[in-house]
Amino acid sequence: MTIGHNVTGGHKFERSMARSDRRQREFELREQDILDAALVLFSKPNWGSVSMEQVAVAADVGKGTLYKHFTGKDELLFRLMLRFYRGLLAIIQSQDDCGGDILQQYRNTFEQSLQYHHQHREYRFIIEYCSRIDFKEKAEDSWHASFMELDDAFSRWGNPKLEEAMVKGLIEVRSIEHIHIGLHACFDGAVKMIWAGKDWCMHGDLEDIFSATIDFLMAGLIGRR
Repeated sequence: MTIGHNVTGGHKFERSMARSDRRQREFELREQDILDAALVLFSKPNWGSVSMEQVAVAADVGKGTLYKHFTGKDELLFRLMLRFYRGLLAIIQSQDDCGGDILQQYRNTFEQSLQYHHQHREYRFIIEYCSRIDFKEKAEDSWHASFMELDDAFSRWGNPKLEEAMVKGLIEVRSIEHIHIGLHACFDGAVKMIWAGKDWCMHGDLEDIFSATIDFLMAGLIGRR
């Protein structure tokens, strides 16, 4: 009797776990559907006037369901920003499989990163909003922690390569933080040109922007050897 009871109890536990796993998968799939629907709305010039009610309608979920996933519009925007940068991180990490020396890997990374921003212009309003100082100041601590975790993942990919390149004499020996500041300043400026498109009052097409930016980034990376 005891053995039979344990077996029955074990089956009930397994069924309960299976239901729990299924509900979790459904929850995650629904969340991705909401993010997809929200991205379409937030990709338009009037993105700032989009309400949570409009997101719920677009995602075909109730408002109560929407708030089970996101506390408000800012968290929804923040989560979309994380998704954008996680996609970029995957592109960058894939460069490790492309071979070549460290400098060639960096050149490939710069090019792929610029292409990624160009191909995902639907995120431009979201990224620019979440980069604002006022947004960062009101962000929840858990959001900040999530972003720093992602930022650390970028550093874990790039910093060892920078250190190795300095040891090999490929680039000037200096502070890694110093390199980061310069690269970010140049790259972020180029992204603004790409996202502005025809409205950017500069001569040259997209290929010119890519070429000039990559050459400048590589020159800054190598430094004064």
